[in-house]
Amino acid sequence: MTQPTEQRGENAAVMEVIARETEMFVQQDFDGWAACWVQDDRTREVCISSSFGATVLEGWDKLREYMRNVIESGAVCDLSDIDRYNVNITVSGDIAHVVFDETTKHVSGRVENTFETRVLERTGGAWRILYASFILRGHQHSDASRLAVNAKGEILCAPDEARGHLVCHPGLQISNNRLRATKPAWDKVLQAGLECAAEQHGYFQHYRYMTESGRNFRLPIVLGETDEGGVAVCVLFVRDGLTFVETQNDGDIDARLSVAKIVYGLSEGQMSLAHRIVCGDNLTTASETLGISINTARTHLSRIYAKTGINSQTALVRTLLSVG
Repeated sequence: MTQPTEQRGENAAVMEVIARETEMFVQQDFDGWAACWVQDDRTREVCISSSFGATVLEGWDKLREYMRNVIESGAVCDLSDIDRYNVNITVSGDIAHVVFDETTKHVSGRVENTFETRVLERTGGAWRILYASFILRGHQHSDASRLAVNAKGEILCAPDEARGHLVCHPGLQISNNRLRATKPAWDKVLQAGLECAAEQHGYFQHYRYMTESGRNFRLPIVLGETDEGGVAVCVLFVRDGLTFVETQNDGDIDARLSVAKIVYGLSEGQMSLAHRIVCGDNLTTASETLGISINTARTHLSRIYAKTGINSQTALVRTLLSVG
């Protein structure tokens, strides 16, 4: 339905204030930035991110003091481009409610995605911001090494570092913009894991999982044994309604192996070898990395098999990662 001319004009005026507030911030013009805001006790700004937690500034005095320090100290974001999309504006009398998604590119090359909300009030015939919030999606540094996919396994974000890890991974690939395994049998395992992770995309589903299990959803995926004698592994975890794919060893795997060491009574040498196998090494590579002979590595492996009741590396990795 076509919007009336007057409504389109109001919407444009609202977005102009939002754009100017950002522009003044980037240009480190405090007075210009402040002129975009309602300046009384009702003013509020809320900033939330997985990495940094939540910051809530209530009242113009607190917001003004905080932002003056940010701008005058030069701690502003060094942005090179801003894209706002999925914009939805509701104007009721002298109040405008705005929600949108935003992608910002920094001069350094970093890209950030946020969910944004603004409430503006018309005072003296001009729109000014009364309330602002943004939710920064993802852990900005650690996510550089991870792929992000939706419930169908379609790639939503694949930073250069994550793509570099993927090229070296023995069992994963991107095909038609979907995450797939390199072998049909492995792909069945991967897709089943992605479906399982997708069931936790909803906030309350993930919250229930966390309260019942005592931890956030993380699912190690053991694809199978490679032609070189190693084991292809990745880890799926859920955050922000997305599935993230970890192709490198992380702290969660180390924690699980520490539990497995206690459960199965593994020696330090056996534990070290198990760690290398979980990381995808074959026995030859593992022995070279650990500085032991191949015969010692075989002895460690046979004793690990005896303690765990397992007789293949694929089953061993699956067993070790299922503990904890």
